[in-house]
Amino acid sequence: MQLELTFGNDLIHLPSVRAFFKATMQQFPLPQETIGQLEKYIDAAVEEAVLHAYPATSPGAINLSIQEQHGRLEIQVRDYGIPKDVQQMERRLQAARRPSKGRGSSLADVADEVHWRSFGPEGKALQVVKWLHETHIADVATAEQLAPTPEAPPLAREQTYTIRRMRADEAEQVSQLMYRTYGNSYFNEDVYYPDRVAAQNERGVILSFVAVGEDGDVAGHYALERNQTGPVAEGGQAVVDPTHRGRGLLDRMKTVAMEEAARLELSGWYADAVTVHTFTQKSNVAHGGQLTAVELAIAPKKEHFDQNAQAQRVTCLLFFHWLQPPGKRTVHAPVRHHEMLQRIYQGLQCPIEFGASAAPLGQGTLVVKVDAGAARARITPEVLGENTVQLICQARRELVELGHAEVVYVDLPLADPSTGVIAEQLELDGFGFLGVAPHFSPRGDVLRMGYLVEPVARDLIHLLEEVAGELVDYALAEQQRVRGEML
Repeated sequence: MQLELTFGNDLIHLPSVRAFFKATMQQFPLPQETIGQLEKYIDAAVEEAVLHAYPATSPGAINLSIQEQHGRLEIQVRDYGIPKDVQQMERRLQAARRPSKGRGSSLADVADEVHWRSFGPEGKALQVVKWLHETHIADVATAEQLAPTPEAPPLAREQTYTIRRMRADEAEQVSQLMYRTYGNSYFNEDVYYPDRVAAQNERGVILSFVAVGEDGDVAGHYALERNQTGPVAEGGQAVVDPTHRGRGLLDRMKTVAMEEAARLELSGWYADAVTVHTFTQKSNVAHGGQLTAVELAIAPKKEHFDQNAQAQRVTCLLFFHWLQPPGKRTVHAPVRHHEMLQRIYQGLQCPIEFGASAAPLGQGTLVVKVDAGAARARITPEVLGENTVQLICQARRELVELGHAEVVYVDLPLADPSTGVIAEQLELDGFGFLGVAPHFSPRGDVLRMGYLVEPVARDLIHLLEEVAGELVDYALAEQQRVRGEML
């Protein structure tokens, strides 16, 4: 389903807009309470656009679009008005996403994702995403099916395994396996909803691969996630039933997944390796992955890897694997980081040259994505402009103070001559160097920077020191430097 309603910025249209939205929502299998809450927040967003998107007495168009595909419902309120209202709307958005305190549901209780998108002089859009699939695996599986596997269970008999794409009717087994292994703490909660797993595979945003035993049961799972705008995929959601471990199933699933990624003509694939232990780091190195970035504090303390919560937010390492030979690129970044960037690209066997920095011109646009469950946000400028630093710093303050984000990342396009200038200014606001994310943007590689509300301790980050120690130490030192210069 895809519907759009375009109307003018006049309050006289609000009753018709409400009727359109209410009638459309009734076609989806959502609880009436949820529909009522969505109506409340979309109505507020529409009224905000009507009253404030355009200068007083100036006519303008507002667009309300509703799109549903494979169980993913996306609602967007778009205007084409003045850009200065972005910050006001974002403040209200983040305040609305704060957990409710006895006054009814908050937007965080109702929506699965809320994204704010700025189009600079061409307006802005509020995007609300709601999954129609709300049946958690814990609501349908038996206690026996979800019971954690003992640390040293007896191994299953030796057998032949089939490695292939997951079938839709196997999604429930995948969710059960994820729950038994990770409890209810895996940072991507979609894995606990079998219908979502199946729907995401149907849409092609997730490509799941499974290891199936002779009895037809799923013994392992690995997925490629198309969650970046560039020609790359993330390898993740890796799990192997402990009773089937030690038989190379993870490596076999990865091999089949990489063959599929090459068939899709992707430039490369990447994986986040946790630093709670070194197992996934070793696996990435064994597959030829090169460390390119340190994602400090990316996951919350509640992540479980040994039946216990963590003492601090979890840090991951970004390993990148080429599928196509890399071409030479021109990189723009602060001079102080040139030496480390040169080492990263040498590891990638990717030739670079450093370009001259230039001041940004015109008006910038950016996208803000918030993961409330992980207390994490990512800011991605689509166009760098004179106002980009101001937009990012304002968004960071609101995300931390109103949205309670504990870490905020920024990805800057290294191909843009303005990146060096903007990165230096962001360091004055506490953003520190984290590394490079190759091909994460349609424009190419991005410089990843991070703002941490609380510092992370080096001794709780477990590494293959010869592979990751230098970059981790550099990123931690940069955090200390930029935060020290703020005082």
